[in-house]
Amino acid sequence: MNRRTAIRATVTAAAGLAAGVRPGSGLGVPAYVGFGSESTARQPVPELFIRGGTVVNADMTMKADVRILGERIGEIGPDLQPGAGARVVDATGHLVMPGGIDPHAHLQGGFVDDLTTGTAAAVAGGITTVGTFAYPAGDENPLEAMDRSLAEVERLAIGDVFFHASSWPPTPDFAAMMPGLAERGQPSHKVFMTRADFGARRGALIEVLEAARDAGVRTLMHCEDGAMLAAALERLRAQGRTSLAHFAESRPEVAEIAATQEAVALCSFTGAPMHLVHLSSQRALEAARNPAFGDLPLTIETRPLYLYFTSEWLRGPQGPLYIGQPPLRGAADVEAMWAGLLDGRIDMLATDHAPWTRAQKLDPELNIARLRPGVSDLRFVRPVLFSEGVRSGRITAERYVEITSTAAARAFGLYPERGVIREGAFGDVMILDPERVHEVVADDDPSNADYTPFEGWSLTGWPVMTVRRGEVVYEDGRVTARAGSGRPARRTPWSADARGPGSPGRTAP
Repeated sequence: MNRRTAIRATVTAAAGLAAGVRPGSGLGVPAYVGFGSESTARQPVPELFIRGGTVVNADMTMKADVRILGERIGEIGPDLQPGAGARVVDATGHLVMPGGIDPHAHLQGGFVDDLTTGTAAAVAGGITTVGTFAYPAGDENPLEAMDRSLAEVERLAIGDVFFHASSWPPTPDFAAMMPGLAERGQPSHKVFMTRADFGARRGALIEVLEAARDAGVRTLMHCEDGAMLAAALERLRAQGRTSLAHFAESRPEVAEIAATQEAVALCSFTGAPMHLVHLSSQRALEAARNPAFGDLPLTIETRPLYLYFTSEWLRGPQGPLYIGQPPLRGAADVEAMWAGLLDGRIDMLATDHAPWTRAQKLDPELNIARLRPGVSDLRFVRPVLFSEGVRSGRITAERYVEITSTAAARAFGLYPERGVIREGAFGDVMILDPERVHEVVADDDPSNADYTPFEGWSLTGWPVMTVRRGEVVYEDGRVTARAGSGRPARRTPWSADARGPGSPGRTAP
């Protein structure tokens, strides 16, 4: 049994335990792998004592010990002494960082990961909290979908999870649900500007945005102009150029720029807090941070694909493996994404984890109108960025923490309980060995996706332990927590009064 098969079998074992099936009941799960078997599951100890590491927050770095009592950090400082019965973790020579927060992943519907395998991949990569989507099923309304999704966390998840609502078309009924999202601790929803009828629904959307503002609900915007995309598709169809070789032409950069300009204008007009997802190009970034709009409650993410790959990767028979929406851009755009992360115009890095198998991505029946966009990268986003960003000297360790944890915590109402190592915060920690060299292999990924765009990359710096709310959930190369040990991450609504200099959502000078 190879490692990937063993991981799959262990997921089944975890589900069996929840149903009363005992280990050794014919599932064939080896004792050394897993995130569900009794041989590896670990309950939080009264005290977890992390000794001798270098604590890195977004605003400071210091040599310190960290004492976690139950679920929360109880004390930080030099030369502390562990309490009786504490588990002591020697972090000498290692970096002790806040657990990662990825606000944008797809762990539902059609994709190959669910809350179990997706959050297993996350904790293996040092991410303790993941944001995904509560899409309505059947006749559900968005609040019913949210309630169902929240209930699934404590049955399936390993990491902690929060949700973004979504509904189209915008209606007065959906606008009236904004306080309900805030009351459930899930104050965010997503809008796809790619829809063909987006322009016709703009007036109704403004009403939803104003209701979201009043309830403290942040709106995520997928910025590609739907009318332009439809016209580009029809143009290519008329020319008989519908294979995935023409994918980039089907989603031109100008569609992202136009939609970004409109989203920023809507943010300015309504005052509604807004988050632009997976920004990909230099000109879109310039549109998003146009100083003419002044100070806005606007945050921006980019994704790993846009930091490491150019449009050249879309060419050839393996090109479909790198398809995402928007498409990969040019080398100047890659440099612009790095520059934006460095100077703060881009607030954070989010994966947009959209997992497929290699066979699904390379399906010969796919075309520019029927495709499977996105890649799996929850497992690798933090170690790749550390190796390519911190070790290469592009960004500091503190900025690394900001863009992989703290900025998302602030923007999505999780700070200061998450996104920082401080007394009183949840004991969410990634311990990273900055000198460990690791070759990326897809089979090491608990995700159900069977490939990664980073296959074969040699990284310097690798997570060796992840702690989620005081429990060690990843250690020695394996996920150790059980499915269902995660829980919903409650968030506080956005408040205009809470914004200040340096906080997410302020237009960079």
